Amino acid sequence: MLLKGKQAETFARRPGDDIWAVLAFSDDEGLASDAAQAVLSAWGGKVGLEVTVLDDDAIRKDPSLLFDALEAFSLLGDKRGVRVRTGGDKIAALLIEAIEAGDAAPGRYAAKLVIETGSLAAKSKLRGAAEKAKHTACLQLFTEEAGDIVDRVRAALMAEGAVMDDTALEMFCADLPGHRAIANAEIEKLALYARGLGRSVSVADVRALTATTLRQDMSGVLIAALEGRPAEAHKALDRLTEAGTSPISILRSLQMETLRMLSAHEKVSAGDANAGRSLRPPVWEKDWPAFRKRMNTWTPRRLMRIMERIHDAERQAKTAGPTAEPIVRLLINDLARVAEGAR
Repeated sequence: MLLKGKQAETFARRPGDDIWAVLAFSDDEGLASDAAQAVLSAWGGKVGLEVTVLDDDAIRKDPSLLFDALEAFSLLGDKRGVRVRTGGDKIAALLIEAIEAGDAAPGRYAAKLVIETGSLAAKSKLRGAAEKAKHTACLQLFTEEAGDIVDRVRAALMAEGAVMDDTALEMFCADLPGHRAIANAEIEKLALYARGLGRSVSVADVRALTATTLRQDMSGVLIAALEGRPAEAHKALDRLTEAGTSPISILRSLQMETLRMLSAHEKVSAGDANAGRSLRPPVWEKDWPAFRKRMNTWTPRRLMRIMERIHDAERQAKTAGPTAEPIVRLLINDLARVAEGAR
C-alpha cells in the first residue's frame, strides 16, 4: 500500500490496526525519520514500545539479527518494535524477505517493523515489495512547502507562549536547512530562546541566533572544497575541529549541500527561471553565479558519487568515534582536489 505526502503523514500518526510493517522514505531523510518515530509512537500508545534499532552494518554482519529481533518476545510482556535505518539497497533482500513473510502469515512476528531510508526510485525492489504487501504501508514523504514550514515554526512558538514578527519569521524560515532533522533542531533552539522573552522575536534576534562563526566556518569548508580550494578548506576545517564540531555534523552538512545542488540541477533542467530562490535554504540572486559555477563542476553523476562517499565516511566515522576527524578531512580533501582539477 503506497501513501504519498499529506496522506502518508496522516497515516504515520494513526497507522491502521492491520498494518504490521511500514517503509518510510524521502529525499529528506529527516522526514522519513520523523514519520518512523510517529508510527512507533502511535503503535506504542501511552505505554510505549520496546524498540530495537538496527542499521545496514549490523544486519550485513549478522543477518539473523533482523529476524531474531522480529521474533523475540518481551520478557515483561511489553509491545515491541524493530526500527531499521538503511541506505536502501544494501540489505534490501533481507527486508523484502521479512515483509513478504509477515504479509503471508499475519501475526508471525512478535514485533512491529519500521524501515526508514532516503530516496527510493519507483523501480526499487524494496519499495515494490512494500507497495504490494497487504499488511505493509509504504510512505513517501515530500519536502515541505514554505507554508508548512511557517506553520510549524508558529506552532513551536505558540507552545512556548511566544510570537514572532512577520519579517523575522520569513527570514528565519528562508534560512532553515533543507534537512528536516537539522531544521527541527533550529526550530527548537528558536522556541527555547523565545520562552519568557516578553516580546515578539525580531529580525535582530534571528540574526543573533543564526549568524554564528561556527556556521560561517562550516559554510567555508563546504564552499572551499566544492570550488577546488583545498588549503582554505583545511583551514576552515581546523577551526571547526578546534571548536569541537563533530565529524558527523560536518558530513551531514555536506550531505545537505549535495542534496541542495541535486535539487538545483532538477529545477534548472525543468526550466525553473528562479531555481535558486526555491531551494532550501535559498540561493539569493547575488550568490547564484558562484553557485551555478559549482553546479557546472559537480554534475548529478558526481553529486551522487559524493552521496556514496558520505555514507561510507559516516559508517567509518561512527566506528572510529573520537578518531574520526581524519576520515572527514580525507573526504573534504578529495572533493577539493577533484574540483581544483576541473577548474
